[in-house]
Amino acid sequence: MESSATWPAISRQLKQAIKTGLAGLIAYAIYAHFQLREGYWAVFTALIVTQANLGASWKSALYRTIGTTAGAVSAALLAAFIGVGPLRTGLLLFVLAAFFAYLTIRHASFSAAGFTVALVLFFSHSHEYWHLAWYRVLYTVMGAFIAFAVGILLWPVRAREGLKAKIALLLQDCASLTCLVTEGALRGDLEEKKLEDLARTIVEHRRAITQGLEEARSEPARSRFDHDAYVSFVEELDHMRLHLLTMSHDSATYAGSGIPADLVPSLSELCERISDGLLIVAAAITGKSQTTDLTPLTGTVAKVDRELTALRQARVTAPYTLDRMLPFWSFVFNVKETAAEVENLQKKLPELR
Repeated sequence: MESSATWPAISRQLKQAIKTGLAGLIAYAIYAHFQLREGYWAVFTALIVTQANLGASWKSALYRTIGTTAGAVSAALLAAFIGVGPLRTGLLLFVLAAFFAYLTIRHASFSAAGFTVALVLFFSHSHEYWHLAWYRVLYTVMGAFIAFAVGILLWPVRAREGLKAKIALLLQDCASLTCLVTEGALRGDLEEKKLEDLARTIVEHRRAITQGLEEARSEPARSRFDHDAYVSFVEELDHMRLHLLTMSHDSATYAGSGIPADLVPSLSELCERISDGLLIVAAAITGKSQTTDLTPLTGTVAKVDRELTALRQARVTAPYTLDRMLPFWSFVFNVKETAAEVENLQKKLPELR
């Protein structure tokens, strides 16, 4: 039996599967009932365009329509002008396929153009180029409309909600990384395999955020998506992520320096507060919690500052050489910077609407 924690994700997957099947079924029913010539393209488009959220569906529908229209019109126009024949068709295919491949590299909206060119050239007679081009565009628009309508009417998922979930995943990754780094640096328990695996996961989740930003920005919505606010939040999150990766890289050096872990007693507690703070921000950004109180984190930062001041005044570090102390001070600096960045993330939460 699946745990209750995994059911929401399974439910989302099941809903997406149902929406995809329903979009394809509606397109097929229209095609079969009205016996539409070439109407099966509406079914193909509906299945392809149905995405996990409205932003992704809108982007897919728009790009599919742009690419199909560009490919169909250019193939029909040039084929009618140049004429028929294996050599001419082959030459036209080469020119248009290369041209749209270049445009696709420049912008993904032309990704369906080359495929459409081949369809129009290969599956129509000389006097039917415009007919097939028209059908291809018409049924692409029909299939895209059906897919988008199903997405709106049945369990609609806003792209910005998906983006928030992706940001929350990265925040949770950073919380886990904080714990691993702390164990490696302060306790000498360095788990390199876990650190490597987590670093790869962080890269994947960061890429997903970039995709989510594009989908949310392209989604038509009544309330404006504040793209700049989300970018600012993600940039702050990137700064914190780099500090954590720096700490991860230096943790082995610090653990092997021989500096007592209790030199600053509250440093371990501060790392725990950072991890807890990241989880608080992750829960708040997805709406799972309304609590954003980071008072314990702020109090622990002040405690560490007092301990560092006392450490300098008492000249406790005098017996240690500079090369042994540098990793320690680097670790302390990055921990404090990370704590400040968690507080900055908390302050930016109200801007994420």
